Amino acid sequence: MHYEEYGDKNGPLLLFLHGGGVSGWMWDKQIQCFTEYHCIVPDLPVQGQSTNGTNFSIKSSAEQLIDLIEEKGTEKEINVIGFSLRAQITIQMLSMKPDLINHAMINSALEGQLDLLRS
Repeated sequence: MHYEEYGDKNGPLLLFLHGGGVSGWMWDKQIQCFTEYHCIVPDLPVQGQSTNGTNFSIKSSAEQLIDLIEEKGTEKEINVIGFSLRAQITIQMLSMKPDLINHAMINSALEGQLDLLRS
């Protein structure tokens, strides 16, 4: 999974999960406001620079992101922002490792699920 890192690598970790049909670029304006955080912005499977033929799954994406958080977020406050379908990944991560994430913002998780059902 491709990702970019921004901000202060010693600051609290802030993981931005983009919506379906876009990639990490959707957070370009927001990360400019969080320079005191260690921002990680992945391109989730089948989006942006993560189009290496891997199929998208909420569970496997959650597993990969948990590994990334555990690698990059040692001894840090962990914050996750999940938008639309990728908000479902945030929910999955919280169910798999409830003590890993300190704060989560989940936006339009149901909307993303409805979009998936429509396709």
